Parts: sequence; structure tokens; C-alpha cells
Amino acid sequence: MKVNKKSLVGLLSFIFICITGIFLIRILSLYSVKESPILQGTYTCDELPFASMVFDLNNNYTFYYYDYDEMDKGTYSKGTDNEHFINSSKFQNTKVLYNGKKQTFIIKMDGETYLFKQLDRLPIINSEAE
Repeated sequence: MKVNKKSLVGLLSFIFICITGIFLIRILSLYSVKESPILQGTYTCDELPFASMVFDLNNNYTFYYYDYDEMDKGTYSKGTDNEHFINSSKFQNTKVLYNGKKQTFIIKMDGETYLFKQLDRLPIINSEAE
């Protein structure tokens, strides 16, 4: 009988540890930063304090560029791996190198390279500028 009690306690302990482990894995996966393969949301650049780029995946891959009193609107598409391409009046097939893990991208504008960081996962669109 003593062997059965020890076996039962061991089995219950094992089941408790398994359930706790599964629970922790599910909780951690909810709070971990997931890599997004496609640009989406609102991005800003420290070097360009008035500039922001907005990528609206749910609106047919619409792209917006705001810089103080300038506004540009176009589309974007995914290339290979981390490449995206912007098409608008200001950006003609301009390559964007996206880092989904860091939620940043690099773009070349007017001969300079800039790093943009995600401000929000949601596209923040300035409707007054349209």
C-alpha cells in the first residue's frame, strides 16, 4: 500500500508540473514579440523628428509619408525576405529593408539612409492631410 501512495503522489506531482509548464508556455507566447513578415503600422525616425511612415496592410497595402507640411500616399509590396518596395509620387519603387524582430526598417531618401522604428502596430493616418 505504501508503494501505491508514493506512486500516486509522484504521478500527481508529474501531472501538476506538466500542467504548470504548459500554462507558462502559453502565457509567455502571448507576451513575446512576434516577428511580422510584412510592414504594418506607424513608424518614426529619430533623425527626422517630423517624419512618419504609415503602412496600412488592411487598406490594400496603402502607404503614407508625412513630413511636417508634406504628405505622400501610395502603395507598398513585399519583395523577397526582408525587402519591401514603396511606390508613390515621392518614392518610385524605393526599397525598404525591414527587420521584423526589431520592428524597424532602413530606407534611403535623398541620398541618405534612415532608420525608422515602429511607434504603433496600428496605422495612424492623418485624415486632415488628405
